[in-house]
Amino acid sequence: MNFMKKTIAMLIALLCALTLSAAFDPAYSDSLFYLEQDYESDLDYLDSTLASATDDEERAAILWRQARDVLTITDDVPEDEKDERLAGYGEAQDLAQQSVDTYETPNGYHWLSSAIGRIGQVNGPLNSLSKAKPMRELIYKVQNDFNADMSDSWYVLGLLYDQLPGAPLSFGNSNYAISYMRRCVDTQDNVNRLNLTNYLELAQQLYDRNWKADKRAKEADKMEDKYASETVPTEKMKYYEGRDGRDTKPFYSTVSIGQMSDRQEAAMICQYAMAVYGLKAEPLASDTQKYNEIVEWYNSIT
Repeated sequence: MNFMKKTIAMLIALLCALTLSAAFDPAYSDSLFYLEQDYESDLDYLDSTLASATDDEERAAILWRQARDVLTITDDVPEDEKDERLAGYGEAQDLAQQSVDTYETPNGYHWLSSAIGRIGQVNGPLNSLSKAKPMRELIYKVQNDFNADMSDSWYVLGLLYDQLPGAPLSFGNSNYAISYMRRCVDTQDNVNRLNLTNYLELAQQLYDRNWKADKRAKEADKMEDKYASETVPTEKMKYYEGRDGRDTKPFYSTVSIGQMSDRQEAAMICQYAMAVYGLKAEPLASDTQKYNEIVEWYNSIT
C-alpha cells in the first residue's frame, strides 16, 4: 500500500513538473484569442508560461500577447470609467514595451502602437492628435523595417489617415486611408476570422468619399504609376487602390473599380460581408454584433 501511495505521489509530481515546464504554444494562445475570444483564459495561460520561457524571443512573444489581451479586455470597460481604461491601456503599453525591449518583433510594435492610440483616445481629441505621429512611426516600423505586410497594421493606418485632419494640422488623407484599408482586406486572415469590422470600415470610407465611376477610373490610372514606382511598403500602399489602374478588381467583385462608383462598391462590400457571416455555422457573439451593425448601416444607405 505504501509503495502504491509513493508511486501515485511520484506520478502526480511528474505531471505537475511537466505542466510547469510545458513549452509555450503560440497557436493555442491565438486560438483562445481569435477563435474563442476567451481573453481572460488566454491571459491566465500566458501568465503561467512566462516564467518558463526558453529565450528572449519566446518571452517577447508571450509579452505582446499579454498586451493584446489586456488591451482587448480594456476595450469593454465603459467609456465613463476613464481611470480604469487608462490603467488598462497603460498596462498594455507597458507589456508591449517590455516585449520590444526584450526582442523586437512586428507584433510587439503593432500592439505598442495600438495601446498608445487608445490612451490618446481616452484623453481626448488633442491628446489623440499628439499620439498620431508616434503611432504612425511604430506602424511604419512594422511594415517597412520588418516588411511584415500585417493586415491589422494596415487597418490602423487606414483609421489614422481617415480620422485625422489633413495638412497643416496633421497627415489625414481619405484616399490613402482607402488604399490602406484595401490592403488590410486583401491580407486579412479569412480562415480563422470573419473580418466583418474590416469590411464595414472600408465600405464606410468609400461611401463618405463618394467618387463616381468615371472619377475612380481616372484617379486609379494616376495611382498605377505611383504604385509601380514606390518601393517603401507604406508609401507604395498609399496607391494600392490603383495598382492595376482602372482595371483593378477587388476579390469580392466581378467588375473592376473603374466600372462602379464608391457607393456602389460600399453596398457590394456589405452584401459580401453579410454573405460571409451567413456561411458561419456558429458565429461568435462579437461577429453577430458586427453583422447587425452592417445590416443596419446597409439598410440606411439603400
